Amino acid sequence: MTESELARSWRGAVTGELCWLDADGRPAALSVIPLSDAGQPCVALPYAQEARIAGLREAGEVAFVVSDSRSLRADQPALVGFGGVTVVDDVEGERFSDGLLEVELRKYPPSRALADSPLLRREHWWWLPRVLVRLRGATRVDELAARTNPARHAVLVRGGAAGLTVDTVDIAEWAEPRIRLTALAGGELDARDEPGLLFGYDYSMPDLERWESWTARGWAHGAEFAVDGLTGSPEVNLGPLRLRERMRRQRDLAKSCQRALGDRVL
Repeated sequence: MTESELARSWRGAVTGELCWLDADGRPAALSVIPLSDAGQPCVALPYAQEARIAGLREAGEVAFVVSDSRSLRADQPALVGFGGVTVVDDVEGERFSDGLLEVELRKYPPSRALADSPLLRREHWWWLPRVLVRLRGATRVDELAARTNPARHAVLVRGGAAGLTVDTVDIAEWAEPRIRLTALAGGELDARDEPGLLFGYDYSMPDLERWESWTARGWAHGAEFAVDGLTGSPEVNLGPLRLRERMRRQRDLAKSCQRALGDRVL
């Protein structure tokens, strides 16, 4: 696969995944809205995400992944592209507002309630500052088997002697101390004992109002994953939010963004 195919797939995707290794070699992953900057895959993360991406700033290699079948044509494989990134703090939101915001409004309907007009953008000023993460150039692009069942399929991120690796897997039972894995592409998973992360997520369609993710941290060894800790569960409620829940979520989002921005915008 080529870098241009990755860029085209990323540009057309509704959602994607960023995967990397932190300074201690531990895998990390985040679901994102795929955007493009000068033809290169990028993302524009609100500052509420800053704590989650601390290790991304120092990562030597990052994987840009499109694995969700809802973001792929029937004849299109899932893709993962590896390479270095440029991370820019756009604390004024100027670069984000100049082209990237327009695409986000099309792909991510919840953003329209915060930034779909000049009045909304003034009121929700904290939504425009972003951490921009741009792929500098793909060193390699690989095919993956697409995830077609969010409750059972996950992205497996590993770190070890081979560096950052990404696969897609089927999970027999999530809440087990030792999770059995099956490679979605068939064949055997790497048998080396390495730090691993299982990452899954789901969202309501077509509004994306509910977007939930879950992770299992631990050690991967072939078809077995030894769990050290679980966060979230595939058994999530993706039903519509009530008005009070929407208000509370927006209030919490505003506080998180403003707290992370601190005195950067002063």
